[in-house]
Amino acid sequence: MAPKTVPVILLGLGHVNRGWLQILKNHAQAIATDPGFRFSIVAVADSSGIASHHDGYDPDELIALKKNKRSVRELKGFLPGVPSSEIARHAQASLMIESSPGNIHTGQPGLDAARLALQKGMDVVFANKAPLIFAYDELHALASNNGRKIKFSATVCGGLPVVNVIQRDLRLARIQSVRGIFNATTNFILRELENGGDMDAAVKEAQRIGAAEADPSHDIDGHDSANKLFIVMKAAGLFKGSISDIQVSGIRNLRADQLSLSTNEGKKLKLVAEAVIDPEGNWRLTVGPKEVEATSFLGTCDGWEMGIEIESDLYEKVYLKNYEAEPTGTSAAVMRDVLHTVTIDNDW
Repeated sequence: MAPKTVPVILLGLGHVNRGWLQILKNHAQAIATDPGFRFSIVAVADSSGIASHHDGYDPDELIALKKNKRSVRELKGFLPGVPSSEIARHAQASLMIESSPGNIHTGQPGLDAARLALQKGMDVVFANKAPLIFAYDELHALASNNGRKIKFSATVCGGLPVVNVIQRDLRLARIQSVRGIFNATTNFILRELENGGDMDAAVKEAQRIGAAEADPSHDIDGHDSANKLFIVMKAAGLFKGSISDIQVSGIRNLRADQLSLSTNEGKKLKLVAEAVIDPEGNWRLTVGPKEVEATSFLGTCDGWEMGIEIESDLYEKVYLKNYEAEPTGTSAAVMRDVLHTVTIDNDW
């Protein structure tokens, strides 16, 4: 049987979507055989605008486009003056992969692009957290009302299947606490400080390998970890509040001598995202530097590792950890979500 063609929109051509294209290229035969799909990129957007073509774009062409520092405006089917938020209006597709640069103040352009895609009957896979932070419930309602799916496991800890485990594998369990190290960049910086290094030098190294943005404040000040904790708790159906209800502090003011002192006492200073239930039964969510035992699970999450500890009534404590210094794991998580979305038997 010939593979089924799935027309796809790519919102963003950064590291994650280019990584997804590389996975698509490298594993095309396996995907065509089982589960039996062929993905056709019928529209694509970057900061220069959008391009749409019913015949689709070759993955190699799109990968080379950015490698050669070119833009979407040079592709066939470029639509001058059309904002990326309108891309779903200009392509016949069944799936959008939303990996645009996340604006933490507005959620745009990904938020409006996702809204429109869902309204027009497309499924949406998110690698960009920002739309979910601003409109998690709204987007899920839109998906339900239009008979579509939303997947977003790539938004939390890259390739680590945190969201999938919570939504599928811990069904019926009553979660009692969540603790994690959700930001590998800050974990790497803390290790460098622990070893007597300098924060500025550690940040520059993280930027050099592409793990940290040009402005690393979102990581260093704890907001990236808070966003991931928010999504985890919403995915678990446990949190009714907003992102502003999370108490957040970062690692900006930590000094190397503070980490050395903790180490000498058999502890580690980590940027910990935590959700616990207060005596009144309300969830309290925090992100901030915290001492943990050096031999504990979080204490052994080192450098480019991320990890989460989930305590529940049925499964006691579940631990998940990964090592991710590059965006490949996030791209793979996007592919995982894409395959779950297009496969018929994927409703957990």
